[in-house]
Amino acid sequence: MMSMAAKPRTVLAILGVAGSTAAALWAVSDIGIQDLPVGRSVAGPAMSITVVLPTADGITLGADVRDGQQVVGRVAGMKTTASGASVRLSVRSDSDLPSNSVASVELPSALGSPYIRLAAPEQPSQAALRDGDVIPPSRTELGPQIESALATFGALMSRSGVDQLTTIVTELNQAFAGRSDKIHTLITAMTALTGKTAEHQGEFDQALALAAEVSGRFAAEQRTVEAYLDSVPKLVAVLDIQRAKIATLFASTTALAATANSVLAEQDIGVVVHDAGTVITALGGYNDRLAATLGSMNTFLSRISDSVKGDYMVFDGALDIPGSLDKLLTGGLLVNGTPIGGAEALEGFLSGGLR
Repeated sequence: MMSMAAKPRTVLAILGVAGSTAAALWAVSDIGIQDLPVGRSVAGPAMSITVVLPTADGITLGADVRDGQQVVGRVAGMKTTASGASVRLSVRSDSDLPSNSVASVELPSALGSPYIRLAAPEQPSQAALRDGDVIPPSRTELGPQIESALATFGALMSRSGVDQLTTIVTELNQAFAGRSDKIHTLITAMTALTGKTAEHQGEFDQALALAAEVSGRFAAEQRTVEAYLDSVPKLVAVLDIQRAKIATLFASTTALAATANSVLAEQDIGVVVHDAGTVITALGGYNDRLAATLGSMNTFLSRISDSVKGDYMVFDGALDIPGSLDKLLTGGLLVNGTPIGGAEALEGFLSGGLR
């Protein structure tokens, strides 16, 4: 009888322990199966790779890491950073992925869980991914998000955009009504313009290349351009200070132009040019005779230099200078401050002097 009574107490104790365990599990009901440290690494040798993503929405611990269609790893951990989310991957060591691999978040289907795909870029590096490498945000991308697509579709279906589309269609219908010939002409002109553009595609490409070259030159000479732009305000300030003088100069220039215009209006410019030509011709003839005269004088002076000191020499010569040139060169003869000329000057000179 005593042993029969002990069994119920044992059963009650077991039930009590089970009840307390269930209560403990209920108290931490926010922890799910995905939070258990199971399935977060691959079998065999593995390396830890960190991927920095803008967001890690939908990615769960233990999600696949694929290379093509092959599963090469698992999502081992996640934490937030200043630039988004840092996702730690456990990848097989024999995956043979290059060090500059790119990572993308993709969906296997519309209702599937996201996974991370690692792929080699167009120009893969010779080095391979190693334990501890980090794939920066510049080599990561997010695939289409089902939530965003559904939200956009819901916003459209909730008539937030349908009314606008209706308005656009109505306005286009009113604009095209009764103008089919003009629209046809417009389309024909656009077709011809497109054809011309296609014919001159090479010239457009050359113009764009030149524009790119000019932009490159400006970028290379950025400091020079900045110095020029800094000096422009100083130049404007100097011009502002000298504005009154510049205005006076312009007024004087205008007055000079008006005076020159009046002089040219009163004088026959053709006669002036003809007289100037006559003067230039006379000076040219004088230059020819002056050259011959100077040549004769050089010969005479050379003969004098060849003579012996103390010898007697007899010189007979005459230098014929026109009176007009004489007055031009010497200003005429002056006697007691009074200019004389002609026969009186010649007689006085031959008689032994002027009185």
